[in-house]
Amino acid sequence: LGYSLSGPSMLYINNQSALAVAKNPEHHGRMKHLDLRTSDMPADILTKSLPRPKVLEMVKMLGLG
Repeated sequence: LGYSLSGPSMLYINNQSALAVAKNPEHHGRMKHLDLRTSDMPADILTKSLPRPKVLEMVKMLGLG
């Protein structure tokens, strides 16, 4: 981008989770866990092959039918 860097940038944060991970990085793996409700994902109709009842459910969730 055309900028010269003299050193690392200072990062100001006020997030207890980020501070805990910075102090103890061994817990970083736990932060990657996401609790997803895959049965309630309307976008599945666009990304997966689904059985007809599931397609009809997703269409309804998207307000298309």
